[in-house]
Amino acid sequence: MRARLAEATVRLRLAQSPAVALVGARQSGKTTLAKAIGGRYFDLEQASDRLRLDLEWDLAVAGPELLILDEAQSWPEVFPRLRGAIDGDRSRMGRFLLLGSVSPALMTRVSESLAGRLALVAIAPFIWPEVDGAIALDDLWLRGGYPDGCALAPGRYPRWQLDYLTLLSQRDLPAWGLPARPEVTSRLLRMLAALHGQAWNASQLGQSLGLSYHTVNGYLDHLAGAFLIRRLEPYAANISKRLVKRPKVFWRDSGLLHALLNVPDRDALLAQPWVGASWEGFVVEQAIGTLDAS
Repeated sequence: MRARLAEATVRLRLAQSPAVALVGARQSGKTTLAKAIGGRYFDLEQASDRLRLDLEWDLAVAGPELLILDEAQSWPEVFPRLRGAIDGDRSRMGRFLLLGSVSPALMTRVSESLAGRLALVAIAPFIWPEVDGAIALDDLWLRGGYPDGCALAPGRYPRWQLDYLTLLSQRDLPAWGLPARPEVTSRLLRMLAALHGQAWNASQLGQSLGLSYHTVNGYLDHLAGAFLIRRLEPYAANISKRLVKRPKVFWRDSGLLHALLNVPDRDALLAQPWVGASWEGFVVEQAIGTLDAS
């Protein structure tokens, strides 16, 4: 396993808080990082693990081991139990590590049950400081940072990225609350790829999809919550100004962007008229990922 910058942050938060939520996109390396930290692991998307945790709950929470609860948002019943366990011994730190792939669902449960009891750490796919020496910078830019999507497994781009987005559209995003049909979601993803780095215009995109701008804004909220899209708000020194600028929309992983736009290699990428916007989004994610881990 390659070292992740977020590991030191997670360990620090565990020393300071009874519970930590590690959130990030599917396949970004959350489970691998959690297992490297160590503890008793439960995948709450699996009925067998939910049953095992239910049966072992009293002994597990009383024991000295860290409990790792993967995809915690998929089993809402666990959050009140976590609150009770934490409140039963507020002085004990580093008891629970929650992993989640979808921010809105997980954060809703956290705000209802664990406010003030939990620290939050975000993890992105690999960024340059984490893979320096294992992959060239241009290759990381082209193929993105997902461990299985060519960052550490060359030869899978762009098939891995396209399959990843197809499965998200058909299974995960609807399960997480996105009301769009999979074919609508696929069209939306491709349109967002074409709009990468541009100012957000929900009305224009909605007209292309035959949807209202309210609906499109709601869809974007889901995609941002699933860590696919970053909505970068404009900077304004004077917050009282009446003129409100629109945010820019970026794909958080450049490999997903380039796969959607049918970019096969570095030469084809450099020949695109939007290559500057692609590089801008890539640099934004490198900077934010490095700062988040500091």
